[in-house]
Amino acid sequence: MYVAISPRQLRDLAERHGGKLVHGAGGVVRRLSRLIDARAGELAPVLSARYLAHAAEAVGRGAFLLVDEELHHRQELAHLPAWIHPHASWALAELLDLADAPSDAPVHGDDCDIHPTAVLHPRVRLGHRVRVGAGSVIGAPGFGFAHGPEGAVRHIPHVGGVSIEDDVTIGPLCTIAAGTIAPTVVRRGAKLDAQVHIAHNCEVGEGTMIAAQSGLAGSVVVGKGVQIGGQVGIADHLSIGDGARIAAKSGVIGDVGAGETVAGYPAVARQRWLRGLAEVYRLVRVSSVPPRGEPDPRSL
Repeated sequence: MYVAISPRQLRDLAERHGGKLVHGAGGVVRRLSRLIDARAGELAPVLSARYLAHAAEAVGRGAFLLVDEELHHRQELAHLPAWIHPHASWALAELLDLADAPSDAPVHGDDCDIHPTAVLHPRVRLGHRVRVGAGSVIGAPGFGFAHGPEGAVRHIPHVGGVSIEDDVTIGPLCTIAAGTIAPTVVRRGAKLDAQVHIAHNCEVGEGTMIAAQSGLAGSVVVGKGVQIGGQVGIADHLSIGDGARIAAKSGVIGDVGAGETVAGYPAVARQRWLRGLAEVYRLVRVSSVPPRGEPDPRSL
């Protein structure tokens, strides 16, 4: 998955957009790509410590790295050739402004049922037998912003689009945001209830079911056959393993392993949450008992 740009020497990009080259970084950049996919001639942003383990592999495939200065001294990046930038997300946004990303009209496969009030933005691809409910919006730019010099803030272009595979159901009033470089993906057979939000760069696994009013923040990866209850919130850049179950109204702020069942806020193993809740109620009952000889205010 990549976005083409006019071929430029890496040193020219650094001179134009700021930052510095380290450890002999150099060469012709032809495309922008995700770190996990990047190959020769492709520039991949490294903006989160969560993905540092992939950096050396990308360099080994001949890719170039655009690294945020805050991450430069991490051990995983030691001695790797890179373009270091104090505001790497800002530089990425400027590069995406120049990207050659054609505004392809949305396309869909056979036997799709798309409500007339649904909105499909450019670079949206639907497979066969996809259902899209009333008022749903697919492929709008994601909520991604870059912080620049002197506290400036700007939107990051999202040119990756959305990929919806076969037999997916999207309920009414859902929103699925476009990916930054690669598409946001909903895998085969996934089912989204009403008012579900899937943020930019997410991946929803095959056969996963998400109940109403739940939201996934950016770059969440949900495995196969996951069940997510209503009004669940999942923080950004997390991984939800195959077959996991998340109880309604849970707030997920850490990875959930395959087959785990979690509940509560912050979400923990369901049995742990229930035991903790029982202990809270026990303490409430104990604290509400009046001292000996005093009337119980509940009886007044």
